Amino acid sequence: MESNLPQELPTPTIQSESGISIPAIQGSYCWGGMCADYAGDVELLEGKVPVSVLVGENISIHLSTDVPPNEFTLVEYVNGEARPISLREGSFQFAQEKGTHYYGAFVGWSSPKNSQVSLGDTSFAFVIRGVEKK
Repeated sequence: MESNLPQELPTPTIQSESGISIPAIQGSYCWGGMCADYAGDVELLEGKVPVSVLVGENISIHLSTDVPPNEFTLVEYVNGEARPISLREGSFQFAQEKGTHYYGAFVGWSSPKNSQVSLGDTSFAFVIRGVEKK
């Protein structure tokens, strides 16, 4: 790899503004010449217990790389449909609705010399249960 990307597949750290850690489930990736294919995001999350977070909180997603990704797509799955969620500097505002919310993310890095050349990509999924302030 010509860039300063780590040899190891970057793993996301997902945290709510009140400091709750949200576990990410690894999805499909291509990294360092190795590719792995996994089930879709919703399937990956089957049977996983959601972490409770207050509705409307900011949630940050950090990847352990010095080089920021060229592509970072986040979706929420609503009734089987993927809805894009806008990220601002790696953070998004969690849904205002109570209940269980399923998310999937795709992150990709491409060559600084040629954006058509992928240096690596990873995807992951996570599930959060929205609760209201007591």
